[in-house]
This record gives sequence, C-alpha cells and structure tokens, in this order.
Amino acid sequence: MEIIQTALTETMLRILLGIITLAGAYATYYLHLNASKLKVQTAQIKDDQSRKLLENALADVTNLATTLVGAMEQTTAKELREAVKAGKASPDELKALSAKIFNEVKSEIAPETQRVIQDNLGSFDTYVDAVIEDAVRKVKQSDPYITLSEPIAVGQLMTEIKEYGGQ
Repeated sequence: MEIIQTALTETMLRILLGIITLAGAYATYYLHLNASKLKVQTAQIKDDQSRKLLENALADVTNLATTLVGAMEQTTAKELREAVKAGKASPDELKALSAKIFNEVKSEIAPETQRVIQDNLGSFDTYVDAVIEDAVRKVKQSDPYITLSEPIAVGQLMTEIKEYGGQ
C-alpha cells in the first residue's frame, strides 16, 4: 500500500509540475504577445506624432510665406514689377525681394520646425522656395489687374478702340 501511495504521490507531483510548467509557458507567451502589441501601438503613436509635427511644420511655413508674400505684394512687389516692365528697375531687384522673403521665412521658423521638414522632405530651403513661388503665383492669379499699369473700364476700352480706327 505504501508503494502505491508513493507512486501515486510521485505521479500527482509530476502532473502538477507539468501543469505549472505549461501555465508558465502560456504566461510567457501572453506576456510576449502583449509586449509585441504594445511595441506596435507605441510605434503607431510615434508615427502619428511625427506626422502631426510635420503637418504643423508645413502649415506654419506655408502660412508665414503666404502672409509675407501678400504683404510684400501690397507694399513693394507690384510697384517694382511695374518699374521693371518700364525699364526703370532691374529684374535683379525682384530677385533680391524674393531672397528677402526667403530669409525672413527662414529666420522666423524655429530650428526644430526646420529640422522636422529637413528630416521628412530632404531640404528645408527647397521647400521654402517652392512655397514662396506658389504664394506668388496665387497672388498674381487673385489680382486680374496685376499685369496692367492701371485698371481699364469697359467703356474706356471701347472709346480707345473707336479712337484708333475701330468701330
């Protein structure tokens, strides 16, 4: 009887150790699974934060460049373009005005913002140049009289046509 009891105790002990080992393996598996899931979620959060930082940086540069181009157009650029057309100013002055806007944008944008754009797009300077060019294009498109020296009314245009031999 004692031999049976000892054998049964040993068998129960082995079964219990097997169950404990199996439970430990499952616990390790679930911990590893949760750790992997946590790593994926953390990477996604970092990607979302990086994307949001980039979007904010791009918006800041675009807003600043658009504002500066608009202000420069109202104060200087329009008159300077007319002077260049009339031969009273050099096209280099327009280039200098563009460089001035570029330098203002670059000096106003924080180094961290510049670094975010540099890391994601390759060149902060190239991006700023493109934004300034786009802002200038939009300003020119939004003002239909920008290429005329002064606005011409339809009645005045018809009168001028008649004076020069039109009907």
